[in-house]
Amino acid sequence: MSENPEHLRRYFRVMDRVGLRVHLVTDEVSADSGSGAKPLLSPEQRLVKVNGAINKHLSALKKKDESLATLLGLLNHKMDLLVSGFEKNVSDDGQEESHAFHVCEVNLSACGIAFPSTKELQKAQTLSLHLKLFPSQEVVNPVAMVVGCERRDAFFADLSEDEKAELKERPYWVRANFEDISAVEQELLAQHVIQKQANELAGRRKVNSANFSK
Repeated sequence: MSENPEHLRRYFRVMDRVGLRVHLVTDEVSADSGSGAKPLLSPEQRLVKVNGAINKHLSALKKKDESLATLLGLLNHKMDLLVSGFEKNVSDDGQEESHAFHVCEVNLSACGIAFPSTKELQKAQTLSLHLKLFPSQEVVNPVAMVVGCERRDAFFADLSEDEKAELKERPYWVRANFEDISAVEQELLAQHVIQKQANELAGRRKVNSANFSK
């Protein structure tokens, strides 16, 4: 049986330039907590746990009242945007560089991402991602799991000087699947990828038409 086209479109992929912030999520207990007490979670880890719980309940609610679940999902997304805006102001003041977005080329779909990284990541590591989409400036905050990580310097000799500098700074290519993402944010990503593909197709048609008319 063929899959629903609405479901398949979530797997459409596109190369895109986005703002990216990555945090490694870990539940490891520190070495000095041998008493068996639960380790303190960072703000980033607490946010991941809260959003995970919200998304779980929204998925259950959607089966009973899709309209209400969508509304609550939008409200949660709005709160995430407000937090992101606050973090940007903090970063602009020079107080917290960890909240800054790195603009880079990624391979993106509504179900996963591949992106350049400064360090090698291991399979099954959990990441808290913050993606800023252009030109909408929308920010989505999925939790992802690493499924692969390779060095990307195989064709170093064929690159420009700017590309070589970027590659030297971020020599790894990380592939990750979204494990926890709200329905609202997944739909937003799906629409963004489809629009990006449509724009690229229109651009190619325009170029082909111009070449044909010469």
